[in-house]
Amino acid sequence: NAGKSTLLSRLSRARPEIADYPFTTKFPNLGLVVADIDTSFVMADIPGLIEGASDGVGLGHDFLRHIMRAGILVHLVEPLPGDGSDPVDNYRVIRNELAQYSQELQQRPEILVVSKSEIPESAEVVAKLTQETDREVLLISAVTGQGLNILIRRIAKMLAERTQPVANTQF
Repeated sequence: NAGKSTLLSRLSRARPEIADYPFTTKFPNLGLVVADIDTSFVMADIPGLIEGASDGVGLGHDFLRHIMRAGILVHLVEPLPGDGSDPVDNYRVIRNELAQYSQELQQRPEILVVSKSEIPESAEVVAKLTQETDREVLLISAVTGQGLNILIRRIAKMLAERTQPVANTQF
């Protein structure tokens, strides 16, 4: 839930409010990300979800409705949450909230990303999430730029795969 606005500001010209406290983002922010000369996409920074969001806790339903519009999800995991919570547990909580809100949302394509690659704990979280999910987990840093181009290319590729027309087959 942390670092989404910073990531959006690094990948686009969007200038969301960025502060050193949780839940800074109150409304979704949009930014146009240019992957290459022929490819761009709109990325949304959605306010952070909390446990109980699917039951309407906080502004959970409002935020989840925004997420329903996303073609793919980029789940950004903070390796050292400020509240001392476990990042893998935090990931599970958010995935559970998505599933409780909508089975369709639970099945939405997702790119799993751990931020703050410049701190040693990030690699440990990547390893734990990879083991837990049996999926590739990207490691990025909005500060140093590490992994950002890989993330952009991965998002563009997934979006292209989702919008490819099905070949017309005649029987």
